Amino acid sequence: MTAISNFIEKILNIEWQMFKAIKSAAPVSCQDSPETFKEVRGSVFEIWSEEMLDSYLGDLKLAQEKGRNLLTEKYARMDNLIPPLKINPLINEIVSIEADWQKELKEKYPLLYARTCRGTDAVQNGNNFSIYLKSELETYSDRTIELYYSQIKEASENKKNLSAQALDCLVQKSGYRNIEHAEKYLTTSGNSRDSNNRFGKKHITKETL
Repeated sequence: MTAISNFIEKILNIEWQMFKAIKSAAPVSCQDSPETFKEVRGSVFEIWSEEMLDSYLGDLKLAQEKGRNLLTEKYARMDNLIPPLKINPLINEIVSIEADWQKELKEKYPLLYARTCRGTDAVQNGNNFSIYLKSELETYSDRTIELYYSQIKEASENKKNLSAQALDCLVQKSGYRNIEHAEKYLTTSGNSRDSNNRFGKKHITKETL
């Protein structure tokens, strides 16, 4: 096991325990599916640097020591149930860059985007990608945010879309060659976003993205 995969495994184990403990008004099906949760979240962490993973793992461990559930806090922020957890100007910079990446995904891979990504419509809850991302970033330490910003800023300057890379990792885990293959499958098979709420052989929902 590489250092990066070791970090990811530890992060996912802690996040799953936090995610499973979230109390919601209605049951969430993905809370009974650790494999799906870890595949989806793991696809995001696979594009992170080792330094980022190390810093975020530290955030999670510190939260555990203090009795905090970072995922509960994230979802509470998404629904505007609690005040902002952190004020850091880099958060809005990150959200701006990643929102542009989401627009690019929507244009290039409309069916895949509709199935797997949160929207950019002006709704005031976690169904909106920017609100979701901002809510998550507020649970990070300033150091993790700084490392996160540094990576995506460099990627943006080099015309790379890290959101596309993460989605590509995810669809490969679902049995597709790459993101283009997944989009072509959805186009030719006639699979809509509501067709059995399934994508390939994996049950992938927006709740875990």
